Amino acid sequence: MPDIIQHLRDTYIENPAAAPKRRKHLRNMNRRPKMTSKELIEHYADLKIEIGQLEHEIADLCGKGWRMETDTVMASPTHEPYKSRPIPISGFVQSPKTAKACKRLIQIYDEKLRNLYFWQNKAEEVFDRIPEGKARAILRYRYIDGLEWQAIAAKIGGNATEDSIRKYATRILEKF
Repeated sequence: MPDIIQHLRDTYIENPAAAPKRRKHLRNMNRRPKMTSKELIEHYADLKIEIGQLEHEIADLCGKGWRMETDTVMASPTHEPYKSRPIPISGFVQSPKTAKACKRLIQIYDEKLRNLYFWQNKAEEVFDRIPEGKARAILRYRYIDGLEWQAIAAKIGGNATEDSIRKYATRILEKF
């Protein structure tokens, strides 16, 4: 899917040198509020959901408004007889209005995605700072995979209980 997204961005988004000319509301999206490490971890699953949604929207948006066009060109073969003849060509085209609307929406979605990727990277940096593997696993199960405390305790095994896992995670989050 990322290859499709990159292709669509390359196709529809203008030269990055034109970035200073972007609209005011797009520039404001780069102003990021402060988030604590605990908030980053707690909102990680939401970030992943929104990233997936925006990537899907971009792919879906660019698939709309295409129609089949057919035309002919005059050409001659590379061998004798060098007689010109019409050769049919066909392909899919998008109306200029639709292409312009898609381009504008993709620019907006791309800015949103950049912001979401920024926060996702920050959250991963927080996970990397957690020294214990067990703590990282518990927090990932809870905040990324969305598992309940009871299911996490079962995955961890041993004599771990729902309450012990929840309290351990709370202590880890308080450190950050």
